[in-house]
Amino acid sequence: MKKLYVVNLCVLLIMFLTAGIVGRPNTDNQQIKELIAGRIIVLNDFYSQKSSFDKTEGELKKIEKDSLLKNDLTLMEAYSATDMDRIQEYKIKIRSCRRSSYGIIKGKAEISYVMSGQQGKWQDKQQYYFTAEDQNRKTKLTQLKKI
Repeated sequence: MKKLYVVNLCVLLIMFLTAGIVGRPNTDNQQIKELIAGRIIVLNDFYSQKSSFDKTEGELKKIEKDSLLKNDLTLMEAYSATDMDRIQEYKIKIRSCRRSSYGIIKGKAEISYVMSGQQGKWQDKQQYYFTAEDQNRKTKLTQLKKI
């Protein structure tokens, strides 16, 4: 009878450990998807003049850091009334995602866009390499580079 309890306990322990290991990448995938989606929304609101520079800067600081944040702020400062294409719809697909032992998340994402501009509506699909880091118990994008 004790053998049965020990075997059941071992099986349950293995199940919980496996679930924890297997469940982690999906959490990172979802978190990265949300960060990229947030970045698209915040920047699109700024470029379509729905949001001010200061508000957009504050929102970006919540989801980005380092060179990605500096680059986006530089581009925003250089922005003037142009005929930039606007993102109407988008879909993010995480192709690969892994977390290093240092808490850095790296991977590849594919973003499909429906854009509108002077040429009308059109579709585009791009591959990106991303990195993200944990900072004060919150994950922030540090790089989103087109491949």
